[in-house]
Amino acid sequence: MKQNHIRIAAATAMTAVTLGVAAPVASAVDSRRDRAAASQAAESLRPTASDVRDLIYRMRADGADTQKIREFEQYAKQLENPDTHEGAERILGSGTIIRKLIVAGLRHGGVWSGKIVGKLHKKSGDFLKRNGGKVADAIEDVESWSETALTLALVKAGVPADIAKDLAMAIMLVAA
Repeated sequence: MKQNHIRIAAATAMTAVTLGVAAPVASAVDSRRDRAAASQAAESLRPTASDVRDLIYRMRADGADTQKIREFEQYAKQLENPDTHEGAERILGSGTIIRKLIVAGLRHGGVWSGKIVGKLHKKSGDFLKRNGGKVADAIEDVESWSETALTLALVKAGVPADIAKDLAMAIMLVAA
């Protein structure tokens, strides 16, 4: 009987030591997993070369400005080969090109616009699908992009306030 108590005590002690060590390790693994998922979600909103090329195709079909198309083509090349452009001067700052891509994506549709629509409630997404050009016109000339500034510009352009807030939030998720 005494030996069973010793075995139980030893097993309990081992379990306590194991859990004492395993809990912080498990917590660290969970934390790393959460950071990786958040990073992956944020990265998935950034344009890929494929997204930009899809947008370029749509812009050409719609007869868009050839200068913007050239800028986007150069940006797509930079996305495909980031190392080859280290010494070369970039065409635009990262924020500026992303803003231009968002406006063009809203105006011309495609995969890039779908990334924005995917972040919205159904009602706001439906509004955006019908009124992408109106939304693009409203935000195109906003100087300092923030959720508040975009919301105000959209409301001023006639977008309902609840939809304007959703759109501004989604646009800032993509622009960030």
